[in-house]
Amino acid sequence: MEFSIQDLFIKGGGFMWPLLILSVITVVIILERLIYYTLRQYRLSRSITRLESGKPPEKGLNPLSRLGEIFSKEAPLGEKHCLNVTEREASRLIHQHERGLRILALIAAISPLIGLLGTVWGMVIAFSKIAQLGESVTPADFADGIWTGLLTTVAGLLVAIPAMAMAKIFEARVDQLVHDLNELTSHLREHFFPKN
Repeated sequence: MEFSIQDLFIKGGGFMWPLLILSVITVVIILERLIYYTLRQYRLSRSITRLESGKPPEKGLNPLSRLGEIFSKEAPLGEKHCLNVTEREASRLIHQHERGLRILALIAAISPLIGLLGTVWGMVIAFSKIAQLGESVTPADFADGIWTGLLTTVAGLLVAIPAMAMAKIFEARVDQLVHDLNELTSHLREHFFPKN
């Protein structure tokens, strides 16, 4: 017995529609984030070397160079002011890098629950048939409801697993960025405001 994706989708019932919508959202966020992170160049050691030697920051999409450029520009106005401005910019950069990650985590959490709800609904249908048929029940009579329910569980997991995996991978990239921003700020602080 072979089924197409469309047959399985229809067989899964109404709970497949929210899972389809969540899967589309997941794919869009993952592709957008992959492009966003790929276009950015995270070169901590090069950024530190250039900024400490007085060279202008590299042009391009390096968030570390952007922070270093702001630090260098604001340094003449004093350490406290410089650190405040830099902290605001670092917060903005981190926020940009985290965009969409909470939605991915939410999808990873609720997709299996929607699948489970579909499974429970399938069981309700199966036991309803058993109650209607009474003693003349055969396994084929209630297998349809169980089959429908299990399809929604599979669909829920197929949405949740990539959403969870990619959310964790992207969160690791953000954690690395936070570390790099802290290290860059520390180096620049030592360079521009040495303690005597």
